[in-house]
Amino acid sequence: MNRPRLIPCLLLKHGLIVRSQLFKVHQVIGNPMSTVERFSDWNVDELIVLDISQGEQGHDLRRDDLQQSYDGDNALDVLREISKVCFMPLTFGGNIQTLEGISERLAAGADKITLNTKAVEDPEFVKKAAERYGSQCIVVSIDVLKHEDGTYEVYTRGGQQSTGLFPDVWAKKAQELGAGEIFLNSIDRDGSAYGYDLELTDLVVKAVDIPVITCGGVGDYGDFAPGILQGGASALSAANIFHFYELSYPHAKQHCIDAGIPMRPVGLGNKYISREPTYNRQKEDSRLAERMERAHNKDFRAATPLNGPEDRTISWCKTCVYPSISAAPMEYNDEGECTGCQMARVKEQIPMTEWDRRKELLKAIVEKYRCHDGSRYDCVVAVSGGKDSYFQTHVIKEELGLNPLLVTYNGNNWTEVGWRNMLRMKEVFDCDHVLIQPSITVLKKLNRLAFQVMGDMNWHGHVGIMTAPVAVAAQNKIPLVFYGEHGYLDLCGQFSMNDFPEISYRDRQEHFARGYEWNYFVGREDLTSADMIPWKYPNDQELFGLDLRGIFLGNYVYWESNQHTKMVIEKYGFEVNKEPFDRTYRTMSNLDDMHENGAHDYLKYIKFGYGRATDHTCKDIRAGLMGRDEAIQKVNHYDPVKPSDLKRWLEYVDMSENDFDSIADTFRDPRVWWIEDGKWKRKINDVI
Repeated sequence: MNRPRLIPCLLLKHGLIVRSQLFKVHQVIGNPMSTVERFSDWNVDELIVLDISQGEQGHDLRRDDLQQSYDGDNALDVLREISKVCFMPLTFGGNIQTLEGISERLAAGADKITLNTKAVEDPEFVKKAAERYGSQCIVVSIDVLKHEDGTYEVYTRGGQQSTGLFPDVWAKKAQELGAGEIFLNSIDRDGSAYGYDLELTDLVVKAVDIPVITCGGVGDYGDFAPGILQGGASALSAANIFHFYELSYPHAKQHCIDAGIPMRPVGLGNKYISREPTYNRQKEDSRLAERMERAHNKDFRAATPLNGPEDRTISWCKTCVYPSISAAPMEYNDEGECTGCQMARVKEQIPMTEWDRRKELLKAIVEKYRCHDGSRYDCVVAVSGGKDSYFQTHVIKEELGLNPLLVTYNGNNWTEVGWRNMLRMKEVFDCDHVLIQPSITVLKKLNRLAFQVMGDMNWHGHVGIMTAPVAVAAQNKIPLVFYGEHGYLDLCGQFSMNDFPEISYRDRQEHFARGYEWNYFVGREDLTSADMIPWKYPNDQELFGLDLRGIFLGNYVYWESNQHTKMVIEKYGFEVNKEPFDRTYRTMSNLDDMHENGAHDYLKYIKFGYGRATDHTCKDIRAGLMGRDEAIQKVNHYDPVKPSDLKRWLEYVDMSENDFDSIADTFRDPRVWWIEDGKWKRKINDVI
């Protein structure tokens, strides 16, 4: 018997994985290599990757400070890289025009290919492909739109071109031409979270004898099983949901098995690949040595490739002031508006009745995980002592009535006011509070190493805050962890407000660690595995067995930091910084780490040409507190400032300012920077 399959689908757009909404809105999820690696950890049945890139823009990870990257600039280059970490059957499609194109994809690592637009426009091509490569290799992808009158129509060219074809008729024709499978996708269900279009699935399944893979609309684990039990599909596929939650594939499969579908059992851990990356030490040492040599010789990649601002292709969001080279993963629509602004507008339109509904959803989650016998804490709350920490603890303790354990990662970079705020939390909220405090010697080594390797001295902090609370929760068998707002949802619109994303190892590994896991540093500056315990994440078996979930409170409670700050000042005596920061006008943010608004943020400016003032003005523009013209003035005033806290950091790690500048300059992106009259120049946003 052929077992029903559960197949993740990844959408590849210009080298990055994206979340899709109605085939129109695309939000950048991130690196295809780390995503495929995670699927390999889960022993996924199969994988489908569709390249939906349009136009001449190349494939680009956009950043020079990532551990995982690839040479080249097209879909084949990406395919070659992901095939190295893909331990499951791989179907690859998109932009295939010739038989040679199929051969290239198979040679690059694909096991099967999908045909969509080409199949409709040249049906005989399907026949030729099946004859040459075998029907088992050819999957015809069918994108279907349901019209208001209830009729279905096949669309091509990324859901933009109507064809007049009925999906069942076209599927039957594709089978006659030699297709071995049908990949059926509902355009109007895409990203909707309404579940599969079971009527459409049933219609196509009954028209053909070959397997039908149904896709489009999954928003909950319970949406999967009906695709087989009611729709009759041979396999279930989804894209977005597998980016939302920790261990999403194993949990989805378990739901299907529990519903009576005889799928392969859940399997965690792959014998061919470990969850933590295995680094080629010789290659990594060579990369680092090359960077240090370039720093010593002042050989900077941004100094020579291009000439001046006219050769830079940087643009800025028409609503806020984010540049197209943003460190946060953004996309821009045809009107030149970033996904951050698009999602902020969606959030703004959410009525209070919907926030009330979300609060009830949160209460249901809380009741599921609340401890009723007093044997453990109800939840862990990740806190830094900042304004958001005060607000989320207020909601969890006072409004939800939970008994939380507060957990703080201490990166040893506190401002004086930030330290006082953090220590005061256990008193004003009457909570138990655990501080994870790594060795200062180890912290100094990690500051120095991470700066040299990735141009970010705060690797330890980014990874620490996403590790310590989860590790404490796992050790104490507490299945619920709370964080504040989802940073990338708020900042760059990485997700929809209806996605409710949760913490995950993949997100931590890719976006917080930039591909550099704790074991990367073992053996460097005599660091040992024991030294790195504070940055070791619980294993998948622990997470799955505990059903551990990391909730972002901002998905369920209306979040506006300016309002929350006023409340926590009045109610709990929260202190803001009395002295202004060098690089931003706000005095209420990042008090737990002086370098976040200072030296660390200055490095973001060195890399990408913008900094914290851009982040803050964009938030204030979206909140209606600032106009774009004022924001541009603030950005151009604050972003270039070299901060005074740099002196503290240089003394902390025993580094000269000249060495710091030289190493930092190796990370400058040539799309932003050039040298003119011996000085660094950048393209700036100086027009409305």
